[in-house]
Amino acid sequence: MKLDSCRRCGNELEVNKKCTVCNKENQFYCHECGDVTIEQIHFECMMVGIEKTFVTN
Repeated sequence: MKLDSCRRCGNELEVNKKCTVCNKENQFYCHECGDVTIEQIHFECMMVGIEKTFVTN
């Protein structure tokens, strides 16, 4: 999920968060207007996280 520009003001976005499973960008931040995109959750990575929870318990 790569977004090039802010939907609010049009300026370039920077990475705000990365996925803890695959390390791909999943949330972006605009320094110009302060807008933060909705965090995208990868279905495959979510399933890996659930599996890890059950295996460690």
